[in-house]
Amino acid sequence: MTAVHADIDALRGLHDALVRYRHAQREVAASADGQLRATRAALEAKASALRVQVALGQAEYAACLDRAAQADPDEPVDCSGYARAVATNGERLEQIQRWQQRIEAEAAEFAGIAGRFGALLAEDLPRLEDHLTAIIASLEAARRVQGAS
Repeated sequence: MTAVHADIDALRGLHDALVRYRHAQREVAASADGQLRATRAALEAKASALRVQVALGQAEYAACLDRAAQADPDEPVDCSGYARAVATNGERLEQIQRWQQRIEAEAAEFAGIAGRFGALLAEDLPRLEDHLTAIIASLEAARRVQGAS
């Protein structure tokens, strides 16, 4: 095998590797987008459920306080369980909201990087692949001319 044959084969291998890389990375980028959407949706579902629990707990606590205000002083009504439940669910909701804010901040940073990477995959790599195809065609043409001589 001549050096030209080896060069052409090496360039074909590089071209094929670039094509495989581009397709694989598109799938990775799409998967990352899907994971981000799923994470956002899961956090929002938890936040929504906790908002409902907080609202219900607050209503139950208010009703208990009303009962306590109307109760016989010798038989006090204990509303501490309702108060703890409201506080606990409120803290959990705040924690989820902090996670949502963190996810959004990280997603914004990721979006810039992912956008640049997407442009590389959509524009730069196909242009490079076309350039390699042209080089390969040129080398094959040169090889045919040498073979005909």
